[in-house]
Amino acid sequence: MKAVGSFGIVNADTSGPGAFLRAAKWYWDEVTDMFAAAGFKSIMIPMVPNTENVSRNGAPICTASIRTRFGSPEGYRAYLNEKGIDNVEVIGISAQAQFNSLFETGLPIEQFFDAFYDHAADCTDALTQLGGSTLLISPTPGIGFLRQTFGDDETRMQKFLEDAATCLNRIGALCREKGINAVVRNEYWTLMRGTAIDAFLEKLDPAVVSYAPDPAHLEIAGADYVSYYERYAKQAKAVCFTDTKFVDELGVYATISPEFPQDGRLQRVYYDLGFGGIDFDRLYAILKESGFDGPVILDSKYSLDIPKGILRMRTFWNRLEKNYAAGEGR
Repeated sequence: MKAVGSFGIVNADTSGPGAFLRAAKWYWDEVTDMFAAAGFKSIMIPMVPNTENVSRNGAPICTASIRTRFGSPEGYRAYLNEKGIDNVEVIGISAQAQFNSLFETGLPIEQFFDAFYDHAADCTDALTQLGGSTLLISPTPGIGFLRQTFGDDETRMQKFLEDAATCLNRIGALCREKGINAVVRNEYWTLMRGTAIDAFLEKLDPAVVSYAPDPAHLEIAGADYVSYYERYAKQAKAVCFTDTKFVDELGVYATISPEFPQDGRLQRVYYDLGFGGIDFDRLYAILKESGFDGPVILDSKYSLDIPKGILRMRTFWNRLEKNYAAGEGR
């Protein structure tokens, strides 16, 4: 198994305190140094579609900003190598990020999946140059956003889901041509929430698309994340490690702010790895005993303390390896 540290630890998508810092190249220079100092040789980057505004960003969160700051993906990999990081093992793409870009591009919803496929193709081109293996895909926007778009029209919602599956199979075929693994992740606020991932996976071609279980999102949606790891560990090309204590008491999954709840007594969804309630010793043991040998994406998403969160990720992984050697989780 390969531990892959996720740049998703930084919330690079929203305004708020520190937003201007997160748009600066020097900020990401420091973050990159921290990942290297913590011993991470491979990283994951959540990418967003190229738009006029985000392309001017100093953050390496779209291919256009990488080309602007480093000349090319190869130039960015050379920069990472100088820092002590070997490669970008995983690029993540999200249909929610694609949906968000519609407000800037003005693209109609009917062209959504053509644009998402183009975004995937762009990222896979970069990924091959970055020495990576995996395109991690979140296939639909949030349920709350789709309900705003389609209202109560379940026929249109179902058609959108079918189109998502068709698009994923196209992306998977493209990835196979390029020697990249296309993997799907589930999030608690999309049409793939909880056990709904099962029906969606039946629409996908397993020869070109596999499933990367995400334990925090399964837990929040009321699914047994341990059973999903047991079921899919042998076929998985990558897995996500995410942590949570969040209980969706108010149906936040169906709102337009599912990652940042605005009401109720529970308003924090993600926790630094090891600080939530997920049984990672058990998950690690399942992976080891299944012979899993792919990237484990360590995703302390939107940490409240970036330097400490990066060190916590390394400590978390070291502890998992030590505990397994001592027989824990088996």
